[in-house]
Amino acid sequence: MKLDISPGAAELRRCAEKRLAKQHPELRPPQTETDSRRLLHELEVHQIELEMQNAMLRESGDRMETLLEKYTELYDFAPVGFLTLDGEGAIQEANLTAAGLLGIERSRLIKRRLGLCMATADRPAFAAFLTRVFESQVREFCEVTLLTEGRPPVKARIEAAVAAAGQECRAVLEDITAHKRAERDRLILNKLEATGILAGGIAHDFNNLLTVILLHIDLAQMQTPPNEELAGHLKLVEKAVGMARSLTHQLITFAEGGAPIRKPTSLSGVVQASAQAAVSGSRIRCELSLADDLWSGVVDAEQIGQVIRNVVLNAREAMPAGGVVSVRAENRVLASPGQATLPPGDYVRVSIADQGGGIAEDVLPKIFDPYFSTKQRGDQKGMGLGLTICHAIIQKHGGEISVASTTGAGTTFHIHLPASRKAVGKKPASLPEALPRPARILVMDDEEAVRQVIGMALTRMGYEVELVEDGQLAVEVYQGAKGQKRRFDAVLLDLTVRGGVGGQEAIQALLKIDRAVKAIVMSGYANDPVLMDPARYGFKAAVTKPFDRGELRAVLARVLEPAARKAS
Repeated sequence: MKLDISPGAAELRRCAEKRLAKQHPELRPPQTETDSRRLLHELEVHQIELEMQNAMLRESGDRMETLLEKYTELYDFAPVGFLTLDGEGAIQEANLTAAGLLGIERSRLIKRRLGLCMATADRPAFAAFLTRVFESQVREFCEVTLLTEGRPPVKARIEAAVAAAGQECRAVLEDITAHKRAERDRLILNKLEATGILAGGIAHDFNNLLTVILLHIDLAQMQTPPNEELAGHLKLVEKAVGMARSLTHQLITFAEGGAPIRKPTSLSGVVQASAQAAVSGSRIRCELSLADDLWSGVVDAEQIGQVIRNVVLNAREAMPAGGVVSVRAENRVLASPGQATLPPGDYVRVSIADQGGGIAEDVLPKIFDPYFSTKQRGDQKGMGLGLTICHAIIQKHGGEISVASTTGAGTTFHIHLPASRKAVGKKPASLPEALPRPARILVMDDEEAVRQVIGMALTRMGYEVELVEDGQLAVEVYQGAKGQKRRFDAVLLDLTVRGGVGGQEAIQALLKIDRAVKAIVMSGYANDPVLMDPARYGFKAAVTKPFDRGELRAVLARVLEPAARKAS
């Protein structure tokens, strides 16, 4: 090391030595050259040590700066919001995620009270939560609704604990909107399942009664002279039965196993026909805006039509003095899980908007609940189950139904359905209903009234009919007739027999007797797996109760037509 001995440096050195002598008189300058060299060596070592320490400090500072940058990024871009609050709930610090959830720039959040960002109804609970945090010295949590201008409300969970000094608390703010929606959906489905068995049983019995009524109406119409007043009454009864049949389909939706029977379907046609039917005969005008290239869907057309009708009817009831229902259908591609319950893919979104009074904020989360209704029994039509049924149907189709409403400005329902870009082919031509020859039919049903009226209807069609009340008897009668060379051309089997052998068990026994048996399954459980895929269980066809004479004739034509064609 070479010391600077310039005049300025020398003068500085002398001043420093004088000050050192005053502060430490016991220290004297080196007296010999050896002492000077030893002192110079110590100074050089000391300087090297300082240089090494400085280098280590710089390196440590760089590491700290890198760590601080990483911490800042983790803090700001964490998937949850981080807040520091004082005892009054004023925000002292916030990360970017928290600012995003609150919908306010971070610079404007500081010193702002968090409670001002919440729904008014949640503020007392939040104040009590904050008191507990500072008093208990343990982690506490609460759930609130965050309100931001121009955006839907956000359900949030706040978890907080007091900081070491006790003057502030650290809080985690998490968006649980999607979780709450999924939780609500699960609760609704659980309630639907709880009522499923009851609803299915009621629908089955009701469909049996409707079958009796429909077939008796048909028989009465055949014997009624044209243009008679009685014929008009019978038409009105028939129309009422059709409405009752629609009600049983709604009940079936509740039943366990009520899966949709999906087929490639033009959604444009379903939406248009269902919406227009719902406003027919009212003072409501329906404005349709359907994309020209609207994708198709693999859906149960009847169930989706029921959803559209129910929602449009809901809009109709919201505008008793008249108005416009806007129905819009468009193609949507979800590239990421933007919707709470939908995976990425192709969807058709149907939006149905009314100009009614809207739905109150406290009512909105409950509209799909089967045990909640704003309708007073006897005051308004319906039982309040329409939207619940819509929710169940859309869920079973892998879609989603949501609602947005502003009090005094109307309500809009958004329905997302999984879509297909494949065009729907034309329906095959229907088979003729008229039979070219007489036939022998065996009918099995445990309900006497159903059994008798089916027998009368078939007899009027020109068939030879035999009636039995149980699957075991059906097997015995079929086997006896086969042995006498008077085999039955077709067998109608009721699927469910109380306390006896039903159609599913009976067909297995019949197939052992005759592999060529032509059996048709009947049931009031429209969505039973056997009815959805009868061939898998050994049946040639299925007919859903309630049915009229035309439907009965058609299904028999489909089953017997190949044999008739062969005989001719």
